[in-house]
Amino acid sequence: MVIYGTDLLSSILPYVHILSSSSSTITTTYCSQCLNLSNDLKRCSKCHHISYCSISCQRKDWIYHKYECLHLHQISSEYDLTRLFLRLMIRYKKDYGIEENSHTKRCLNDLKTHDNDIYNDKQRYKTFQLINQYLKLWNLFNDIDEKILFELYCRLIINTLTIHDTIDLKSIGYGLYLDATIYDHSCRPTCHTIFNGIYLTIRIISNDSNNEWTINYIDLLDTYENRQNLLYNNYYFHCQCKRCLENNNRNELILLEKIHYEEQQMDKFINKNDYLNAYQSSKNLLNYYDNILPYYHAYVSLQHIKHLKLELLLSETISDIILQSTMRNTYERVQISMGENHPLTQEIRKLCEQYKLEMSIKQRQIN
Repeated sequence: MVIYGTDLLSSILPYVHILSSSSSTITTTYCSQCLNLSNDLKRCSKCHHISYCSISCQRKDWIYHKYECLHLHQISSEYDLTRLFLRLMIRYKKDYGIEENSHTKRCLNDLKTHDNDIYNDKQRYKTFQLINQYLKLWNLFNDIDEKILFELYCRLIINTLTIHDTIDLKSIGYGLYLDATIYDHSCRPTCHTIFNGIYLTIRIISNDSNNEWTINYIDLLDTYENRQNLLYNNYYFHCQCKRCLENNNRNELILLEKIHYEEQQMDKFINKNDYLNAYQSSKNLLNYYDNILPYYHAYVSLQHIKHLKLELLLSETISDIILQSTMRNTYERVQISMGENHPLTQEIRKLCEQYKLEMSIKQRQIN
């Protein structure tokens, strides 16, 4: 029997990936190849658009970047998707969509295309035409039939995952992971995606699988209507998961409004160094999350980590018994949710060890 806290897929690499260009904060703090944080990034001396944390990462990326380097300044719109598709085509020309180290033996041609839907989707088909114009302008892939280009474009946009930062789970990039495409969506998923740089792990967070492992393609804290619209507009299906079928729209709307309000309040209080009120907002959030998100989902685990840090900041007013209990429960939850070797688990372990050391020193001083 497979139980929660088990990896279905562990540390798999993307077929192709890019760092998001959505903000300068991302492009100036993350390496474009490994997608790890770095305070010593070096920009490409030719294009000045792409940065790397090391010579090694620059060399690994050169097989793709050498084709885009001189053209990046010409991309006026759909910058990220153009780069990702260009990289897909470069890789496809090399191995025809067959990944030798695939756990599932999944190939690029196995992926769904929804080509009719995308052809009839004016905006998405217009985007394909734009990217195709870029490729013609750069004199790339003229030997590949436009029908094949379109099918590959369809497979890419339907199956690409958003890559999240290892620590705060914010969106930092996009990647096509062939092995991960076997998992369908659910708004009450039994698994979640965990990223460590570009490495992806699919981890079980619920035993209620009914012989089907699912992940979430979209934000689980969105409303029922928004979730259904996002799924149809991006993936061309309406979700029929248990949560959606049981949808009590008014109660869920009220709960989601409370969640978004408390998230804003907590951030506002933290920015003002008002940790007591931030702590109260955090307590409310944890209660609300339990009613809408899977118990071991990464988003819930991250909030428990924030809650523990607030307790530590308020350690003078919170009993040692409560703190010890929060530490133990948070560590156990994050370990199951993220895995023993994940940076968040390691961070909690260090926090616990540091607190125990400080308490031991205080106890010796008292004695």
